[in-house]
Amino acid sequence: MPKDTFFKIAEVKRERLLRQAARMFAEKGLNQTDMAGLAERAGISKGSIYTYFDSKESLYLYVCRDGLERSRKAIYGTMDPAWDIYRQVDHIFRQGARFVLDHSEYLILYINVASAGMERFSEQISREVEHYTADHLKRLLRRDMAAGIVRNDLDVNMTAFMINSLYIVFITSLISSHFKIRMREYLEIEDDFDQDRVDGVIARTTTMIHHMLHPAVAAS
Repeated sequence: MPKDTFFKIAEVKRERLLRQAARMFAEKGLNQTDMAGLAERAGISKGSIYTYFDSKESLYLYVCRDGLERSRKAIYGTMDPAWDIYRQVDHIFRQGARFVLDHSEYLILYINVASAGMERFSEQISREVEHYTADHLKRLLRRDMAAGIVRNDLDVNMTAFMINSLYIVFITSLISSHFKIRMREYLEIEDDFDQDRVDGVIARTTTMIHHMLHPAVAAS
């Protein structure tokens, strides 16, 4: 956590430091990020950063958590919990794509936590974010199974894992050159990834998820 002094400075100053730190950590990684360079970009002195955070690692951890909270608010904060799973999944994909395209640095930080040498951070960050999403999807599946709008023969845990895995691969494909090439090859996409193309891939993905979840129609 930051020191108390961090919360005593002006909000615009806190926001500028967090946003610049997120961008720099995403561009250079934790080890290559220079605190003097970050201070210059944030418009503060290097010494000021250490009056707010004990170390670069402490700042990095807080920035990662801040990014996860921003993402969570962008997606779940605009969603009605009463919506059925079909509408919620569509909303998650669309809002997630919008957030990632506007703030790609936070997804890069999420991905980088999976890198070698980052285990100490993944233990603190990954479990927290994955538990939240997994718990939400599992509860939603069980609720809509009970309501009769989702197949009751599904493995809830595996289904939640599959939905979220599709989501992670999709949003990563929006910003990662490697995964974008991968998506192009599998989906045979030749034109640019404009908004219409992104919307089209979301529609195809969520339609497939809907087919997987819908109860079978009894033959007449």
